[in-house]
Amino acid sequence: MASFEKFHPVLTAHYTLDWLTQTPVKHVDELLSKPYFSTVAAEKMPAEILETVRDINHIMQKVMNGHELTWGVTDSATGDFKGIITISGFEPNQTTGSLDFTLPQENIGSFSEVIDRAVKFAADHFNFSKLAVRLPQPSTAIAKILEDTRFQQVNATTFEVQLIPD
Repeated sequence: MASFEKFHPVLTAHYTLDWLTQTPVKHVDELLSKPYFSTVAAEKMPAEILETVRDINHIMQKVMNGHELTWGVTDSATGDFKGIITISGFEPNQTTGSLDFTLPQENIGSFSEVIDRAVKFAADHFNFSKLAVRLPQPSTAIAKILEDTRFQQVNATTFEVQLIPD
């Protein structure tokens, strides 16, 4: 399994994607104390701060063991924590990767820039033919963001995008 150590930070025009350990735990807790959207496989973070620390460490173990790439997303200009995004599906012979995220319900439209960058990153660095997003229930707000970033709706809760390396 290839090392993911070099895959941080990842930049967009307005956001920085860096290891979740670079985000203060209290900012993760603040995100989860507000209404948020989350995909099916996104880590379900607890409300207790010590449990959050343990879960962040568990996530980073998965990253360092090559099982997933998880980044905390911050606004590059303000440093505000905006969400969590994960690419996974690195099992042998797996051709479809998974894209998972947790983001606040407020101002979600700007998150399309982060999703688009994650899709391009997966296309450039991995051998997936496509990425899939699975939602726990239908969401028109998330559907709009995914469709804006070239995802096709497979059913009410599943979206896929074909990966084409640049």
